[in-house]
Amino acid sequence: MDTGQLVLIIVLAVIVIAAVIVAVVVGRRKKAEVNRHRAEELREKAAEEAIGAHQAKAESARAEADALQAEVEANRLRKDAERHAEKANEAHGRVEEHLRHADKLDPNANPDRSNASGRDRPAGTSRTDEQDVDRDRSHVAEGERLTRDRSGREGSTRDGDRNL
Repeated sequence: MDTGQLVLIIVLAVIVIAAVIVAVVVGRRKKAEVNRHRAEELREKAAEEAIGAHQAKAESARAEADALQAEVEANRLRKDAERHAEKANEAHGRVEEHLRHADKLDPNANPDRSNASGRDRPAGTSRTDEQDVDRDRSHVAEGERLTRDRSGREGSTRDGDRNL
């Protein structure tokens, strides 16, 4: 081998080594760029999920507030129902008192009669049994009315929420 060939081999070796080094450096830069791009995508995705998490938390808080409001409303309605029942019982007592007083004043009234309405009561039932049945019927009717009112209100509330 002569010197010219040796120089040529050394130059070619240096060129090949330089090309390998350049390829490695360029490859690392491309890999770093790809990693930066993936990291940016992951950050964007995390930000979107954070927004969704905040929205879910806000909806949860809103639902809890709605539940508490409904509970407060139910308690208010329950108290109203109790007040109405008390008023009804007072009114019923006044009616009974008026009927007893009328029976005392009426000379034709049957003194053995225990039913103020003048109708015979079925055997085995007392005046308090009839009052309990009447009270239960009025409570059932009141409950049905409250249910109807509430279902009508809930429907309109939900429609209103949708429009927001």
